[in-house]
Amino acid sequence: MKNILIAMFVLGVTLSCIVDNGGPSAENGKLSGVASYRDAYKSADYADAGCEIYAINENDFKSTGYGDLKNVIERFQGYKYDYLLSIYNSIDPVRNNKMRDNFDTLSNFTFKYISGFKKLPAIVRAETNGTGNYTLCLRPGKYYLLVISGSVTSNNIAESKGNIGYKIVDVKSAQETIQNVKFQKYEMTGIMVARNLSGC
Repeated sequence: MKNILIAMFVLGVTLSCIVDNGGPSAENGKLSGVASYRDAYKSADYADAGCEIYAINENDFKSTGYGDLKNVIERFQGYKYDYLLSIYNSIDPVRNNKMRDNFDTLSNFTFKYISGFKKLPAIVRAETNGTGNYTLCLRPGKYYLLVISGSVTSNNIAESKGNIGYKIVDVKSAQETIQNVKFQKYEMTGIMVARNLSGC
């Protein structure tokens, strides 16, 4: 009985870092970090519990129809910034309505793109715990990360469940790579902070 328990323990340790997209743990790297957010009027950072991280290896990424993640999110973030700044400074209802229609169209496109991206077979997903920490075991290589906040949302279809962002990171064999993410809760209080096209 003792030998069976020991064998089960050794097998459990051996398999603990085998993931869907990689080999044994000796070949894998570890990607970890902390997700946080900050309110517009506060200087403290808060843990972004429930933040979702979707990672895909560059080689797998190139073979999909979703290879322009960076451009999609940057275009969305840039237009979002310009739209919010414009309607804050404009009293022309016709102009504001037209900008809102354009932004809604882009937001809807971004939502559909992200929904498809999250379902790609090669995606590896993690969710932050109550302190905002996450860890992924990944085979070495360049990764594209889609990040969806668990605490910060915006009034558009693409970010109604959580603000979006992306990161690009290199995971090294048998090493830990740290990639922290931070979201900002914006409020229209005069001049907005400089736009952040990565979203986080």
